[in-house]
Amino acid sequence: MSKISRLPGIGCKFYIQGKCIYEEFLNPGLEIRWRCSVLLFMEKEYDKLLRQAEAFKLDEKVVSGIWDERVADQRLISMACAGRDASYPECSALHGDICMLALPECDGVCSKYSPEEND
Repeated sequence: MSKISRLPGIGCKFYIQGKCIYEEFLNPGLEIRWRCSVLLFMEKEYDKLLRQAEAFKLDEKVVSGIWDERVADQRLISMACAGRDASYPECSALHGDICMLALPECDGVCSKYSPEEND
């Protein structure tokens, strides 16, 4: 007897890069483990810079300059990330602030299958 396998979810509005975004679609941002670790790190660093700026009463222009230097230095961006290829500055696994590598694989056409809406 032959084994029957599911078709890929291509054409489903929840199918992106071989991953299923259904759960993220239902509750955006709920699963912190799906968020990009580099963006989370940068958010924490920026918040820390703002607290320091407030403590030292730095003006907005100075703070902006400090942040630009840190980002330009790539001290923050050069973090190790499984989805980032060092030869490309942009992350191909990033969808909004979600890391596509962290999302579950698409099991194929399933009960949640919803056709893409053509605008």
